[in-house]
Amino acid sequence: MTEYSLSICIPSKRNLIDSKSSISSAIGFCDSTGSELVISDNSGNKEKSEMWKKIPLPFMKYLDNQNNTNSVWSDNWYNGIKNCSGSFIGIVSDDDILVNIGDSAIDYKNINHNDIVAIKPIISLWNSQTGVYKQNNFNIDANEAAERIKQYYSLANGNNTTYFSFYKSNILNDIFKLLKYHPTKGGYTDWSIVLACVASGKILVDPSKQLIYKNNNWFGDQKYIYNQVNKLYIDCGLGEDGIIVSALLDALDGFILIMRKNSNIDIDQKIEAAELVLNSNIKKFIETHKTYSHVKLSRDMINNINNIKLDMKIDEKLNFCIDIIASFFPLLREEYEQFYQHSTGLEWGNIF
Repeated sequence: MTEYSLSICIPSKRNLIDSKSSISSAIGFCDSTGSELVISDNSGNKEKSEMWKKIPLPFMKYLDNQNNTNSVWSDNWYNGIKNCSGSFIGIVSDDDILVNIGDSAIDYKNINHNDIVAIKPIISLWNSQTGVYKQNNFNIDANEAAERIKQYYSLANGNNTTYFSFYKSNILNDIFKLLKYHPTKGGYTDWSIVLACVASGKILVDPSKQLIYKNNNWFGDQKYIYNQVNKLYIDCGLGEDGIIVSALLDALDGFILIMRKNSNIDIDQKIEAAELVLNSNIKKFIETHKTYSHVKLSRDMINNINNIKLDMKIDEKLNFCIDIIASFFPLLREEYEQFYQHSTGLEWGNIF
């Protein structure tokens, strides 16, 4: 059985024509780098399935999930991830292009440092109107979990394409397995997933690898971007009210995933990093809620917002978040309590 240091995982929902360039580029990349390719396909496109099944490639697994065409995105991603055998796993969307530029100075097989969680290809943001317009080529190399998160907030500057780094398989498996219990499984969770990874270790760039990220969905004016963000909450069943509490959803998701019981960092670092994300998003909510939510919040909720202090105990801040979220979506209270328990192994609000 072949041992792979890197697996490329393509969770594919698009049809044959729309996904062919991406899958073909991944085949070329894996062939030239000795990597594994795993395609988890829930498109239900028969033509696509028949084509790729006819191509015998020893390094490719094609997982045809025709019975799961209505499954949520995270289930299809996890189906691919759990079938990868590499020490590192790189997720590639089925419209992006992956290129091996040359021999890597990094030997993936020998990366056994506990403080390295991922290797990142140079990620080139491309748009059909402008071509390549931005490069994501920064390292996250601080020694402490909270400092890495601060570094990421600063360097990412709203660009979360580090999502497509090559992560240690055990870290990625653990996080996506937990997403089975996420209350909404919304596509907006990408930031929380990356922050949980960043808390787990350093992310270093491999300049010999390039991912061309086709950014057609997130390229436009402020109104267009707002509508795209809003759609994420509508698509997962929260409706247009979801964006009102988006910062609080991010606060809980980031905290819960960083505090997961299988995390590789010690408890003090976990708490410091998780509280940093919690505080950052509560602060964001306080600063922005008046823009659109004050007319939909009760007087008691507005008083809670005015009285919240970031130096309060963690359980008080968690309750602040869930109380406001539940005022819009009552069922999410119990679902978040369950998600918290699955991740941390603890009752709601406990950190030890």
